Amino acid sequence: MRKVATFGISVGLLAFYAAEASAQQAGGASNPTVLPVVTVEGEAINTAAQRAIEDKRAAPNAITVIEAEQLNQFGDQPLGDALRRLPGVSFPGGNRARDVQIRGVGVEYSQVLVNGRALIDGNSKRSVQVDRIPSSMVERVEIIRAPLASMDGQGSAGTVNIILKNQNFNSRGEVGAGAGYLGENGPLGDATFLQAFEAGPLRAVLSGGVQRQRRNESKDTYTYTGAGGANGGTLEKNERRFDQINLTPSFELDAGDQNTLRFEPSYLRTRELRDDVSTALLANQVTVNNREVEKRTRERENYGLFGAWTHDFSSATDLTLSMDYQQATEDTLRRAVRYTAAGVPNRVRNRTEIIELERYNPALVLKHQVDGHELKFGSDYSFSTRDEDNSSVTNGVVDAPNQGRRYGIEETRWNAFAQDSLRIGPSDRVTYGLRLEDTTTKTANFFGVSRERDNFFVLPSLNYVHNFAGDLDFRTGVARTLRRPDLRELSPSVVTAGGTAASPDTGGNPDLEPESIWGLDFGLDQYFWGNRGLLSGNIFARHFTDKIENIQATEAGRIVSRGQNVGTGHMYGLELEGRLPLGFVGLENLTLWANATRVFTEVEAKATGQTRRFLDQPDYVGNLGVDWFVPMLSTTFGASVNLASGYEQNNRLADGTSQSADVRAAARVDLSARIELTKEMALNISALNVFSATEKRNDRTYNAAGAMTAQSRTDEPTYRSIYMRLISTF
Repeated sequence: MRKVATFGISVGLLAFYAAEASAQQAGGASNPTVLPVVTVEGEAINTAAQRAIEDKRAAPNAITVIEAEQLNQFGDQPLGDALRRLPGVSFPGGNRARDVQIRGVGVEYSQVLVNGRALIDGNSKRSVQVDRIPSSMVERVEIIRAPLASMDGQGSAGTVNIILKNQNFNSRGEVGAGAGYLGENGPLGDATFLQAFEAGPLRAVLSGGVQRQRRNESKDTYTYTGAGGANGGTLEKNERRFDQINLTPSFELDAGDQNTLRFEPSYLRTRELRDDVSTALLANQVTVNNREVEKRTRERENYGLFGAWTHDFSSATDLTLSMDYQQATEDTLRRAVRYTAAGVPNRVRNRTEIIELERYNPALVLKHQVDGHELKFGSDYSFSTRDEDNSSVTNGVVDAPNQGRRYGIEETRWNAFAQDSLRIGPSDRVTYGLRLEDTTTKTANFFGVSRERDNFFVLPSLNYVHNFAGDLDFRTGVARTLRRPDLRELSPSVVTAGGTAASPDTGGNPDLEPESIWGLDFGLDQYFWGNRGLLSGNIFARHFTDKIENIQATEAGRIVSRGQNVGTGHMYGLELEGRLPLGFVGLENLTLWANATRVFTEVEAKATGQTRRFLDQPDYVGNLGVDWFVPMLSTTFGASVNLASGYEQNNRLADGTSQSADVRAAARVDLSARIELTKEMALNISALNVFSATEKRNDRTYNAAGAMTAQSRTDEPTYRSIYMRLISTF
C-alpha cells in the first residue's frame, strides 16, 4: 500500500504543477499551439522528449513516442530494458526483457512491429522477442494504444512499433561502442555503425552492429505439504549469454520523377549459450537427491528482404506495391548429464530441437487526398509456415521424439482495409475505417493428422481528436481487434513434464477460436511550454469474447495444461503520463517525468462458473524519474524507479480443485549520466537495477473440499549491471 500511495502522490504532484504551469501560459485560440523544437546545445534528452511530444500531438490516434536519445539515456543494451520505462509496458519478471506486455496483460495481447511490419521469430506467440534488437540501432519507438484500420488487428492491448535508424535517409554517420558488466555473471559489450549518404538518385543507409548480452534467470523453489511440513524443492541455476549480429541496410532509388524503389535486406543472428544446473532436494530441503547439469546452445537466424515500388500519380495520389519475404531458423542443441547425490553420473541425454519459418507477404496501398480527406486503401496476402522437429538420445539409446514438438503449421491470410482521416473545422479530426481479415490455418500433428480452420473478422475502428483552447486535446477511439492462438496451442500433442499441478504436462487444442475484443479509449492531453511539458490521462476498456487461457485438467491420471476458450472477459483501467520541466519554480534544468497504469480484469470461466481476474496480471505498473541537465558539465543526470505491483489470484479447475498464487511487488532503480564531450561525441554511463532485489512468489493447491494439499515458495534474485557507451556522430 505504501508503494501505491507514494506513486499516487507523485502523479498528483505532477498534475498540480502542470496546472500551475498551464495557468502561467497566455490564452490561445482553439487551434493547438505548436512551436518549433528549440534545440538547446548539450541538452539532447529534453530536445528528444520535445520532438516525441510533438509526434504524439500530430497522431490521429492515441500513441506515446520515445526517441533515440531518451531510449539510450540509461545505456540499456537490449531494447526491452529501455521499453519498460514507457507507459504501460512491462515484462514477466525483472530478469526478463524479451516478451513485451502492455497494460499488464499477457504478451499474446501485445503486437510488436519492426518498421511497421511483423518479424517472424521462433517464439510461437506471434510476437518478436525484443531482446534481439539493440536499443542503439533504434530511431524511435511508438506505443500505439488505439489501433487504425490500416494496422494488423492483433494488438488489442496495444502495439509496439520499433522504427530502426535505417528508415532515416538524411546524410549522417554514427559509430558507437560500449562495455559493461552484469553482476555475478560476466562482461557485456556492443559496437554499432551507421552511414547514410546520397549519390545522385540513390539514397542509402548502411547500418549494423554486434553485441554481447547476458541474462540470469536462476531461482530456488521450496515445496511443502498442505500442513506446512517441508517436502523437498529445486535449486535452479540458469545463466545465459547472447552473442548477436544485426545487419539492417536500406536503399531508396528515384526512378524518374514519379517512381521510387526501396530495398531493405536484413540479417539477424543470435547465438545463445545457456548453463542450467537443477538440484533436486529431498524432503528435508537440505540433502541433495540428484543434480542435472545441462549445456544448451541455441542458434537463431533471420533473413529478410523487403522491396517496394511507389508511383506518384500526382501530389495528392500515390500507389505502393511491396513484397516482404522472411526466412528464419532456430536450432537448439542440449546435452544434459544427471548425477546421483554421490556425484556419480547415471544419465546422459542429448537432444536437438529445430524450428523453420518462412513468410511471403505481398501488399498494395493507395493513398489519395481530396477535399480535406486523407483516404487510404490497402490489401495484402500472406502465406506463413512453421515446422518443428526434435530428437533425443539417452545413454546411447534413441528415444521416441517429443510429439508436441514435431508438427507443421501453414497459415494463409487475406487482409483489406479502407480508411479516411479528415478535419472537421479547425479543431476536430476524425479517422475511421474498416478492416477485413480472413485466415485459414492448417495444422499437422506428430501422427500426420491434419486440421484446418477458417476465421473471418470484420474490424471497424473510429478515432476522434478535439483541440481545446489552451493546448488541451481530447481523444477517443473505439475498435474491434482480435487475439489469434499461440501457434503451439494449436498442436494437440502433449509435451510430457511432471504431470503434476506444479509441473503439468502441456498440450495444444486445434479447436481454439481466436478471441474477439472490442476496445474503447478516452483521453485528455495537456501540453505546455511549447510541447516541452505534458500531462496525459487515458481511460480504457476492453471486452473479450472466447477468451483463451491455459487450463489444467486430469487426463489419464496426469495433470495436463491446454489452451481453452474459457468465456467472456473484461479489462478496464487508467493510464497517466507526465513530463514537467520545473523552470517555472526556478529549476531551469530539472525535469520530472512519470507514468502509471492501473488495470482491473475479470473473466467468467464457463467450465467452473468462477468469476476471477486474468491469470498472472499485475494490478499496476509505472515509472517515476528525473532528468537534471548541468550546463557547466554538459551532462544530463537521470534516475528512474520502475514499479510492478504484486497480486493474488485464485483459479478453480474443472475437477473442483483450485490453485492460488501470491506474487510480491517488485521495484527497480536505474541511474545514468549522459556527458556531451563535444558537439559530435557523447558518453553514457549507467548503473541499472541498483538494489538487485529478490522477487518472491508463493503457490498453493487445494482439493475440492477447500483443504490445502501442497504449497511452494519461489525466490528469484535479480542482478545489477554497469555500462559505459561512447557515441560519435559525423
